[in-house]
Amino acid sequence: MKFKSIISTITLLCLLFLASCVYNKKTSLEAFKQDVYTPEYATGFKILGAKNAQSTLIQVSNPWQGAKNVTMSYFISRNGELPPTGFTGPTIPAGAQHIVCMSSSYIAMLVAVSGINYIANPYILAHKDSIKDMGPEINYELLLGLKPDVVLLYGIGDAQTAVTDKLKELAIPYMYVGEYLEESPLGKAEWLVALSELTDSRDKGIDVFREIPKRYQALKDLTASVEQRPTVMFNTPWNDSWVMPSTQSYMAQLVTDAGADIQGEHLQQLRPHRPGNCLRTDTKSRLLDQCRHGIHTGRTEKHESQVCRCQICP
Repeated sequence: MKFKSIISTITLLCLLFLASCVYNKKTSLEAFKQDVYTPEYATGFKILGAKNAQSTLIQVSNPWQGAKNVTMSYFISRNGELPPTGFTGPTIPAGAQHIVCMSSSYIAMLVAVSGINYIANPYILAHKDSIKDMGPEINYELLLGLKPDVVLLYGIGDAQTAVTDKLKELAIPYMYVGEYLEESPLGKAEWLVALSELTDSRDKGIDVFREIPKRYQALKDLTASVEQRPTVMFNTPWNDSWVMPSTQSYMAQLVTDAGADIQGEHLQQLRPHRPGNCLRTDTKSRLLDQCRHGIHTGRTEKHESQVCRCQICP
């Protein structure tokens, strides 16, 4: 009886070893080459899969201003599957529920996938005391207390290595989101599919996004016959500089599709790929006198003398 028990144990160990070998072979890093989701409008991400694996890779390209040939991969783990051999990036368990968003635009995408259709999110309003504000500088003690499943980051100018190194040290998964670098509003919106992969609701995310281009095109068609296009200027002064978005940014495309023209567009044609262009004081004043509308993200009481004749729409 004892001999049979030993044989059974050895047989079981051999089977486990063989299963492990097969598993590792099927989930090598090179195996993740199947297109799970290839965006139609966005250029900054795609979702890859492997045969006989439920887990996926989110591949993010050039996720900050000025990045060139930068690719980052994030392993979205399902059913206890381990990262593929040779993978060194963050591992994020699918079905994330506790998410720290370093940009409020990510909240809008998550809300869209959840099916809630509100401008003011009732859940956030009801839980405003328990939802914490990380601030511009991450409070890591507070972050640890939240026990997040993932932190969504963005980069400006370069990688936030100080932040990501600390997150690695604390064993907190993270992912860069570069939706603000997309050149079209639909490309920016399509990033909600990437976020839905984190929450294990990809099909829902695809269904939600599928309707957005239809609605967008219907609104765009309304401006096709506009003869008098108003002029629009972006932002307000900051540190004695006035930064305008590139003509190849999603904001520029949004204004154009809405039937307006960007003030000072001819000044930016020489540097269309730059994320922002600073205007000199004399140029800024001249353009303000010519524009009809201004779009910015904050209040402008302190800048009324500089805003001139623009109608400011927060």
